[in-house]
Amino acid sequence: MPIPFPLDDVIARLTRGPELDVLRREAGQGLSRTRAREVLPRVLEHKWLLSERLGRDVGLRVAAADYFDNFAT
Repeated sequence: MPIPFPLDDVIARLTRGPELDVLRREAGQGLSRTRAREVLPRVLEHKWLLSERLGRDVGLRVAAADYFDNFAT
């Protein structure tokens, strides 16, 4: 089944909405809106990878915590 719209469109929509505030709150890192906008696509990709590996949706909080603990510089 083809994807009805590209992932880039989804990420672009997310970086303009309240999801940035969700990431800032859930990451527990005191992110600025600019930094949250920069890392949101990577956190969403990390969320997808973790969810695929574990066979369940891990959620944004877990993905953000794991991303910042293990991959962010």
